[in-house]
Amino acid sequence: MPGLKIAQMNQMHVVSVESDGYQLENDTGAIFLHKQLAKSPLKEGDDVNAFLYFDQSKTVVATTYVPTITAYDASWVDVVEQKFGLGVFVNIGLKKDMLLSKDDLPHLKEEWPQKGDRVFAHLKSGKTQMVAKIPARFQVAKTLQPNGELEPGLTVPVRVFNLGPEGLVCFSEDGFEIYIYYKHTRKDHRIGELLEATITHSVSRLKYNATLTAQKELALESDADRILAVLEKDKVIPFGDKSNADQIFATFHMSKAAFKRALGTLYKARKVTLEPHQTTLKDEA
Repeated sequence: MPGLKIAQMNQMHVVSVESDGYQLENDTGAIFLHKQLAKSPLKEGDDVNAFLYFDQSKTVVATTYVPTITAYDASWVDVVEQKFGLGVFVNIGLKKDMLLSKDDLPHLKEEWPQKGDRVFAHLKSGKTQMVAKIPARFQVAKTLQPNGELEPGLTVPVRVFNLGPEGLVCFSEDGFEIYIYYKHTRKDHRIGELLEATITHSVSRLKYNATLTAQKELALESDADRILAVLEKDKVIPFGDKSNADQIFATFHMSKAAFKRALGTLYKARKVTLEPHQTTLKDEA
């Protein structure tokens, strides 16, 4: 069907009505619209806007239902299923969910979006199939144009867009780009996950740095509690105030500075004995 645009809306004309559907045409081609894929009944002579896509049998079909995303219109879509070996499926507002391929997802399955997460995507069409794709980072900013600014200290809901080498690239659903260094997280995260991020400072009107940890004073007790929970299980941990920062982060997901502050809290509470490379839980009197 030369000229007709797959993964896009096509302005067409109803040239005939059949028992099971409608014959559509425009200057570039023709296609049949099944009644079950028509949003409402049509009559000969109607002008319709039809979306073209591949069905399960890799046949091009038309629908008058408007999808959430197209080849040129990106948006947030809901993840409805993980499929091992394939990727994840997203709901684009049609009867057919669309595959976001494993080739466009992290190597580790734990970092894939889960059911209920949301990803920012558009469609890409090949010769016999159509898939969802996560666009480049700069394309999100071109598509979403948020109003106003974000103030330091404000906590905002954000979605993980990418897992970078040093931190999480996130976006608010209205389009603010939020970067969170791994040292300001407390666990591993995944694409599409919803987080509550606290803005730390502005990079530009549309870009901000943020943290997932509480303010220093509030975080002390939480960090100390996490270390104490490990000590109550193991009695001794091979970490002290002289331990390697990377090893501390790999084990506790906190910076060395946060770790030392938490150890100080436990020491002042007389719960631990400190050594340069070891911390021991004190026996209760």
